[in-house]
Amino acid sequence: MFLISNPIPEFLLTSNFKTMKIGMMLPKILLLLFLIMNFTPVSAQNDPSTWSLLDSTSRYALGLNTYFAMDQLMDQNQRYPLELMLRKKIHEQNRIRLRVFGSIGRSKKIEGDFTNIDRTGTLGLAIGYEWIKPLAKRWEGYYGMELEGSKIDSRSFFEQPDTDPEEEYFESRDEYDREIRLSLSPLAGLRFRLSARLLLSTEFRLSGYVGEQLFTEKISIRPKVEGSQNQIQSSEGYTLKINGLRFQPYTGVFLNYRF
Repeated sequence: MFLISNPIPEFLLTSNFKTMKIGMMLPKILLLLFLIMNFTPVSAQNDPSTWSLLDSTSRYALGLNTYFAMDQLMDQNQRYPLELMLRKKIHEQNRIRLRVFGSIGRSKKIEGDFTNIDRTGTLGLAIGYEWIKPLAKRWEGYYGMELEGSKIDSRSFFEQPDTDPEEEYFESRDEYDREIRLSLSPLAGLRFRLSARLLLSTEFRLSGYVGEQLFTEKISIRPKVEGSQNQIQSSEGYTLKINGLRFQPYTGVFLNYRF
């Protein structure tokens, strides 16, 4: 019977084994610490109790008017409207805002010898200032003032056969209307927090405006011959100065994303 002695001392084997265990566990410990360090801020950010409407980390908020974008797109006259609003934080409870809106539309109807074509276009720009008043955990109110400039162009063309059956002419009426407005509007609104980044807002405005309206009308005739041109029979136009007040109790719901 032979006894095989281990040339390596026992305390070295034990030490090496412990070192191997620590070496195998160390990456797992570091990975666990890394996950904890990264999961904690994410959890705190997603926790509704830590959300704040007055988010100190977000300087901007971009909003899309959902009513203006969705409801008017269903218009049978094929209008394509859009309204965007950009807010920038100046102080904790103060914002400046820039609002851009516009739409284009066109409708065309032809029935036999009758033709009716309408075109419209709107473009506007507004700049304003807001004061914010927190109301509840998910709600805040705001009020402010806005200066707005806008232009509306519309054109209507109507053509029909001459009322005299013996005349071989088409009679047409071409109307053009342009309106330019400058308005000053006190406003107030509410915002509701959907998540840490998404907000819903709505507001009402009372607008006092001044402007100018230009209207022209041309009446023409055209022979019932292919390729013939319109011959202007009469033309008139006028310019009006306009002013007034307009109350908007509902201006749509904005979906806002802050960043």
